[in-house]
Amino acid sequence: MRKFQVEQRENGWARPFFALSVCAALLATPGAAASAQDSSKAPIPIGLSASLTSQFAQNGKWMRQGVELAVKEINAAGGIKGRPVKLYVEDDQGVNPTGAINAAIKLITQDQVVAIVGPHFTPDILADEPSLAQYKVPALTGATGPVVTAKGNPYVFRVRLNDNAGAKLLVRYLTQVRHWDSIGLSYVNTAFGQGGISAVKGELEAEHIKPVLVQTHMDSTKDYTSQLLAFQKAGAKNLIIWTDDQPMGLINKQIKTLGLKFGVAGNGGLTLPNVLNLAGDATNGAYSIAEFISNNPDAGIQAWDKKYKAAYGEEPELYGSVYYDAAKLVLDAIKRAKTIDGKGVRDALAATKDFKGVVTTYSAAPTGDMVHSALITRNENSKPTVVKSVSEGGQ
Repeated sequence: MRKFQVEQRENGWARPFFALSVCAALLATPGAAASAQDSSKAPIPIGLSASLTSQFAQNGKWMRQGVELAVKEINAAGGIKGRPVKLYVEDDQGVNPTGAINAAIKLITQDQVVAIVGPHFTPDILADEPSLAQYKVPALTGATGPVVTAKGNPYVFRVRLNDNAGAKLLVRYLTQVRHWDSIGLSYVNTAFGQGGISAVKGELEAEHIKPVLVQTHMDSTKDYTSQLLAFQKAGAKNLIIWTDDQPMGLINKQIKTLGLKFGVAGNGGLTLPNVLNLAGDATNGAYSIAEFISNNPDAGIQAWDKKYKAAYGEEPELYGSVYYDAAKLVLDAIKRAKTIDGKGVRDALAATKDFKGVVTTYSAAPTGDMVHSALITRNENSKPTVVKSVSEGGQ
């Protein structure tokens, strides 16, 4: 039985170490096991790290549905090089770095996966980065915090738009097209929120706009009355919010309950069904930067909408769609890999260029960022609509 614990090193990265006999260690080495698998007809193991419990369980459910659909399709088509793909799923428990580390370690050392889809949240993928580098297993994450790919870890790939780019594109639209001023900023106090709001502030500064007030909150915060009234007192006409799903819904709902008249914009959470269900019509008029909405008139999106509805009886949303693409990227990389192991798959992912997915066309930058465009959306009648497509280096 393998035993492990987490050891905190002086550079701040948590690294796992194991108590194993010499023979067991040799047998359990992921690279050795993967090499053995490569020459056999055994199933090809890939992993999913998702939030299946906690307040983010719905997000994890959507992630799982997208990945399982991609795996089902590849196996129905005969697998890869005559081998079926086997999906191993672990619960990382939401924004929980310890849970994320435990999930990654199990997937790598016990299930011997050659790649991991997820985890989704910035604090979680940051916690996983040392293990991914140590064991040479790539992960594809939808975490948008700029720090995720700033560390230079060659085993981390991002399948959503980096917030450094997303914040810039959103702020430029709001200030140059909508002529916003008197802006207050609200963000969740995690690596995701901190990185996103820093990028927003940087672009506002480039537009010679100083925020009237900047406030932070936690994922667990339920009452935003004092913060919203403080924005009003400071003279804010508009709010840019960078936060997770539940706070996003609550903030918008409480703006309406208090009778406040702010313009609202923020990250892609404003387009998600769980946020819209929580906030009701309170998000109407809100703008966001997002990669996917199901009522996008694009023919490819509408074809995906039909496929997803046939599989699950519900409209696709961001998580299911992005992680369907992430799984497809992994499967495509396995097909092209010189060796079906972590390093081989990583090298193939790094060479990805112009891969046509459901959400966008993916090309791997040297940083590991694979997405370079998004949508400006506006909520109308409690649903997001496309305002315009935007991309890095332009509008």
